[in-house]
Amino acid sequence: MATTRVKARETDATDYFAAKLAYETTPSELKEWLERTPGRIFVVDIRACEAYDAGHIPGARNIPIEDIVAAYAALPKDRTVVTYCGDSACGQSLKAALELAQKGFRVKRLLGGLAEWSRRGYPVEMTPPAPEPEC
Repeated sequence: MATTRVKARETDATDYFAAKLAYETTPSELKEWLERTPGRIFVVDIRACEAYDAGHIPGARNIPIEDIVAAYAALPKDRTVVTYCGDSACGQSLKAALELAQKGFRVKRLLGGLAEWSRRGYPVEMTPPAPEPEC
């Protein structure tokens, strides 16, 4: 009986790690995909607008987590969607990825979020402030 439990745990661990590899990506993998096949990846920053404006992965679209359900129709089903948030402690990108996967999107989550992307020295883009209205 103990051997059966050990084998079950090994299978569970194998399934778990295989799923992590299938549904998560590292900053270096994402950067390579964006450089080599930009038309196949759609990056979604799920942080609040203010955080996105202060710095985001170039080309990422800002869809705050509370708006992800309303944004389904605007997301491409023919591309892999990569979700990210601020750092590895933020679970919002995981929740967004689950929502999207449940709706039939091919989705991955960026490990470490923008913090890890930035730590590696990869480019970060800022949204310029809106111009002041003229009087």
